[in-house]
Parts: sequence; structure tokens; C-alpha cells
Amino acid sequence: MEISRQSSSDLVILRLIGRLDANWCSHVETALSNAVREGEHRLHLDMNAVSYISSAGIRVLLSCYKQLRAINGLFGVVHPSEAVRSVLELSGLQMLIASETAASTTSDDSGKKLASSSAAYELFTLGSGGMKIELVGDPAMLERGIGSTQPATRRFDASTVAIGIGALGANFAESASRCGELLAVAGVAAFQPAGGSSQPDFMLSEGALVPEGHLVLGLAAQGTFSSLLRFEANDEDRRIGITELMQTALESSGENAAVVVAVTETAGLVGATLRQSPTTNTSDERFGYPQIRDWLSFTSERSFRDTTSLIVGVVAKPGSKCDALLRPLAKGSDLLGHLHAAVFPYRPLRKGRIELKAAVTSLFDGQSLQDVLHLICDPRGFSGAGESELYRGAVWIAPILT
Repeated sequence: MEISRQSSSDLVILRLIGRLDANWCSHVETALSNAVREGEHRLHLDMNAVSYISSAGIRVLLSCYKQLRAINGLFGVVHPSEAVRSVLELSGLQMLIASETAASTTSDDSGKKLASSSAAYELFTLGSGGMKIELVGDPAMLERGIGSTQPATRRFDASTVAIGIGALGANFAESASRCGELLAVAGVAAFQPAGGSSQPDFMLSEGALVPEGHLVLGLAAQGTFSSLLRFEANDEDRRIGITELMQTALESSGENAAVVVAVTETAGLVGATLRQSPTTNTSDERFGYPQIRDWLSFTSERSFRDTTSLIVGVVAKPGSKCDALLRPLAKGSDLLGHLHAAVFPYRPLRKGRIELKAAVTSLFDGQSLQDVLHLICDPRGFSGAGESELYRGAVWIAPILT
């Protein structure tokens, strides 16, 4: 089979020549997937020169149709041969056959256009939102434990954003030894248990059920978001560093500190997770060398390439009330941050203005959460992993209210 590609306006057309059978369906699937991963959400498949299509080929077409329809994209077969048309009609899949002319994607709901050397942005105003923030715990607990402190049980409802070290569960005595990287937003809470478990856990709000847990060290905020920033790396760089993205998000907030939540198609993440819960009381040094290897696990290179990530955190200029729990996002940068990421298998993100809760909760469908980690920068030149990098996505921004 031959597969060629051409673009027309905002539409990508793949032309197939040959037989779409079990031997070739994976190649067609790869071509379609590559186009979607590049941000192309409007695809036509020209099948005029396809002499045969099997059930394996039909499944590839139907899968792409469902995937793009779910994100308000477009997929269809144009110029089907008689063999292809007959199979699709007999299968009851006439909806896969599209008209030759694709509907326009022009929308009145567009945001303010921005650009940098690495990416294009679109900024949407959501309202006059903002968040009150609370610093939770004492950073010294990382070295010595929590003493006799018993953190209160928290409810992570739809108006709460939280990041830090903690665990889910109403009983702290049971969850103390499992405390690890935690994030919460839009009525969803997830954490990476320490103490030997490699499987992250999460809980979603369902009816009257609201996730509960303990945040022993971190930041918790309450309020609403004021803006949505869409971004896409430019064609030359193809990816954007997280420091630039967070700098643009903070500047868009109009304040010196902001809560940020991002859903991104991800090129790679650099981060760390706890091997043990730091709640245990001790006088021993934990984070010197070589002991640190027993307490922290680091990504030695950019990990989780070509995934989708939920990133939650706080970014600020120096001098904010959050400074004690923030660190420079990159070497030499005056931008401070504290960011956690939950990682999922790749799925494309709908373009334009989207709603936070729907975007977040859809990620957890199918229990596909892979990891929760604290994002860091590894600036060690040639041997360092650098910073996390992203392809495209959406960032919700809330200025921190004083």
C-alpha cells in the first residue's frame, strides 16, 4: 500500500493506494495517529484507489472517527471506491463517508492571540476570578518528620486546588506511611503512594462523594480561575519548555503569583518521587549523599514521552507569600514554582475554549493514571535531563489574592 499526505487549509488529506487489510492497517493507523499528535484534528482519507478493506481496516477508521469526534474534530472517507463504499454501507458505517468539502472551523469564540519565539498562544478571559492560598505544614518536616502533629482531614472539592505531600483516606494513622506526591483540582485528587507502591491512586467526586485526605506539606487554594491560555509549540521547535509556558501564564494573570492548572500533550517530563514517606520522625540526615537514594527517585532523562499530563501548581516572582515552598523553575531564572504532574496515556486535547472539570475528569476514565511526580529542573549540562517539555495544551490561571 502507498500512503501520501497533503494539506489544504486546515484539513489534512491522506491518500491510500492498495489494500487496507490486516497487513497494512497498522501503517494506516500510525499515519493517522502521527497527524493527530501533530495537532491535526481535521482529517480526510482519500480511498478512491483502495481495492479492498477488511474488518481490521474498518476498526482503524472507526477508532479515528470516534477519537476526533470526541474532541470536536473531523474525520471522514472521501472518494471511496465501490469496494470501500459497499463494505462501509453494508456494515452500517455510512457516517464515515464524508462530503468532499469539509465544513469550516471558523468560530466566533476566539481568544487574544499571543506569540513567542517558541509557541503560539490564545488567551481567553473567564471572569474576574482569583484564589486565596494557604501554606500547609513546615518544610523542616522533610528532614525530621512531623513529630506529634496530626494533620486535619481535608475535602478536595471542586473549588479546591492542592499540591504537596499527602495521601488519600480519612484515617491519617493508616495513610501516614503512604504519603507521597499529591495533587487535587476540579473535584479530583491523586497521589503517588510512598513505601514501595508503584501504583498511583486517585478519587473523583461522584454525587455527594468528595475525595478526602491529608496534606502534610504543600499549598492549598480556594477560588475560581480568571483565564484560559491555549498554547502550541511552533513548527520549528515543535516543543516548549515548561519555564517559558509558566512565565507566559504568570504574565497573563497580571499578578506576581498565580495558581495554574494545565492539561498538556507532553514531549517529556523531568521530576522526582518519594521512595519513603517523610512523616516518620528521625534525627538522621535524609537528603545527603548517599542517603538521598533511599528517599528520592529521579528521572535520569525526560520521561513519559508522548503522553498527556495534568500539571497543577503555583508560579510566582520572588517575594510572594508562597516563597517557602517554591523553587526556581530553571537555572538562572527568577521565576519560582512548585508543580506536580499526573501522567496518562496520550489522548488529544480539544482545541479552543474548553471547560476545566470536563477536561480533568475525562483523563481519569478507564483508571489509566500512570504516575504522579514533582516536576524539577536538572541543569547539569550534557548529563542533565533539563526541564519538562510540552507540545500543546491548555492552562487555567488564577491570580493569588492577597
